[in-house]
Amino acid sequence: MSITEASRFQLRTAMGLILSEEAADTLMELLPPVGWADVATKTDLQHLQLTIEVNVRKLIHEQTKSLITTMIAMNAVTVAVAVALSKLI
Repeated sequence: MSITEASRFQLRTAMGLILSEEAADTLMELLPPVGWADVATKTDLQHLQLTIEVNVRKLIHEQTKSLITTMIAMNAVTVAVAVALSKLI
């Protein structure tokens, strides 16, 4: 059964008749705005955190590999230029 605004309003009205208006308002504020199935649990958040950490590690690894490759290529070009200049002198 999905929770609709009409059913939430009906619950609020019934609680207002049984409890005070203030208590009914407090009760409704404690309920999530959607069904409980849509509320994230601690396990959901831990799984999300782990997924994010794995993705960040992969991205850092790829970036590091790219930077090292670029640095090696730049060093090779520098050495080639130095050798070529040394032959000219």
